[in-house]
Amino acid sequence: MYTALQISSHFIKKGVSPLKLQKLLFYAQVWFYAKTGKKLFVDNIEAWVLGPVVPSVWQQYRHMRRGDEINDRKADYSAILSDEVHAHLDEIWRAYGKFTGVELVDITHAENLWVDARAGLDDHINSKNIIFISDNILDDFKLDRYGYIPAADKKSPGYGQINGSVGEELF
Repeated sequence: MYTALQISSHFIKKGVSPLKLQKLLFYAQVWFYAKTGKKLFVDNIEAWVLGPVVPSVWQQYRHMRRGDEINDRKADYSAILSDEVHAHLDEIWRAYGKFTGVELVDITHAENLWVDARAGLDDHINSKNIIFISDNILDDFKLDRYGYIPAADKKSPGYGQINGSVGEELF
């Protein structure tokens, strides 16, 4: 099993903002579990105001502005990722990479995992509640008839444009 920072390097090389990276990590974890019954990385995912967040990754890039692209050349762990993991992350990119970080906020806010972890909290209340990924996700995350992750669509209107730094007060 990997760390979320190791998995992050795959997406960083493609060009992502900190906000988008967080949502891609969420989908990488849940879809890997849906396919294999195992977690992809050891880190917990928390249900923050703007959707799922891996705190260790947030800590690494917290100094950046939300829309800025991460340019972290020393974060290249691609050599240690297995071919299976590279293929999985490419599939996540095909399904979700077309969306902006803000659009992914809207999409993750429609996911039962995030909603359940927020446990009825007001939309703007901070939370460190963990999103538990287990067999409970299997009804919501089903592969298509060919065994692939289905193409994602924007599920709801939402936050529009979010400006400012990645600061925890909004994230």
